Amino acid sequence: MLGHFNSITAMASNAAKQAKLPMAAGSPTLTNDENAHKKKSFQSCKTSVAARCAPPMSTIRSDFPDIKRLGIYFGIYMSVGTTCFYTLRNHIRGHKTNDFIDALYLCVVTMTTVGYGDLVPHSFLSQLVCSVFITVGMCLVGIVVKIAANYLVVKQQMVLVNALHMARKIGPMEALEEIESLRINYIKCLISLIAMAVHFVLGVFVLVTVEGMDFTDAIYCACTTMTTVGFGDESFSSEFGRMFAVFWISTGTSCLGQLFLYIAEVYTDIETRKLVKWVITSNIIARKDLEAADNVEVDKVYGAADFILYKLKEMGKIKQEDISATMKDLDVDDQPVSDVIPAQSSQKK
Repeated sequence: MLGHFNSITAMASNAAKQAKLPMAAGSPTLTNDENAHKKKSFQSCKTSVAARCAPPMSTIRSDFPDIKRLGIYFGIYMSVGTTCFYTLRNHIRGHKTNDFIDALYLCVVTMTTVGYGDLVPHSFLSQLVCSVFITVGMCLVGIVVKIAANYLVVKQQMVLVNALHMARKIGPMEALEEIESLRINYIKCLISLIAMAVHFVLGVFVLVTVEGMDFTDAIYCACTTMTTVGFGDESFSSEFGRMFAVFWISTGTSCLGQLFLYIAEVYTDIETRKLVKWVITSNIIARKDLEAADNVEVDKVYGAADFILYKLKEMGKIKQEDISATMKDLDVDDQPVSDVIPAQSSQKK
């Protein structure tokens, strides 16, 4: 992971240098129509940081083999686990209904780490098989985490690269203004929460109507199940209830994991936005901007220090009062650089 982070940092540094070189080399001046066209093309895709800079389809398709392979692995995993538990049904104790449904139910409860404890292995062979089953399941969970992490990392890389490209295309200050106006997309988190709420209500309904639990016990059982706590004092005991639990527990834990992924995605978008702003801001000052600020007619030439002060004022990092106080302490004339440079910058634009 550290090596991958270093490669991302190197890529960002190289991209930042490439974004700065054309500005320092004195690229051709754009006409107002060309500049307006580029601004319009940038604003037309103004939705969210993630949606505007989503990974390309070629990158997304590259993850499909992993997802398909993972689905095959889980299918084999469930089939082998159900077969083993069905074969060892006499080595499993607890409240039983249908042998096949009980084996599939125990497989799902174990795989999702709910672990009610209403069906447990009680012989050495069944305990050994169950231990191997749990270990393999944790390896499959690791593959799921790897795919999710790859999605977030690739997305962060594409946001950075696309933002640097847009900064070169329309200018760093315009790009910063557009990034400030973008909003983080919380729709997927909201949809996931609604899906979990519907899923929770459905589980409570079945627990009350089929399993005959009190309303409070049903809420308690649904909550401990969806969070994979599974104390086991309340669980599914009927044949239909366990058949329903096979699908309900699987989809419920999946919804919970998806919600966590969307929350991590939102946090990643926020942090990536900060990174993009930092990279673009660090490359704002260029030779072309300094040359444009010079007033050759009145024999006034501004250096990098003057332009840095102006940029800090423009970004709201310092105020004119701070500059004046510092100049007074140093006993230096407070030349109003920030009043002259904007006029030159406006002429350039």
